[in-house]
Amino acid sequence: MSPETSPASERSFRMEAHRSSAEPCAVVACHGRLTSEHAPQLRSKVQTLLTGEKHIVLDFQGVTFMDSSGLGALVTLYVSCRTRSCKLELINLSGALRTLLGMTNLLSLFEQAGRYGGKMP
Repeated sequence: MSPETSPASERSFRMEAHRSSAEPCAVVACHGRLTSEHAPQLRSKVQTLLTGEKHIVLDFQGVTFMDSSGLGALVTLYVSCRTRSCKLELINLSGALRTLLGMTNLLSLFEQAGRYGGKMP
């Protein structure tokens, strides 16, 4: 299917932020394609959470694709969080996303990446 005829949902990205009932942290559930078009949204959302949080979890269960801009957003957020003594964690990574982060040597930044496997709400 060409990009012109693809359903909008295949190209879109959305996020919902909430407090976890299992852990003292903010969870940002991400859905869709994290690309250059949407990476600034993710950066902006997490940056607004940084002022009051010590632990932010990005739940990537609904992320179907990530490009280099998505990777860049994760690196930027990692640095911003570290600077403010906030832990940034990734959970529910698909095999493809784990492979991508591993190939780019970014998986080691997110040691817990995917460990909870959907355990955290």
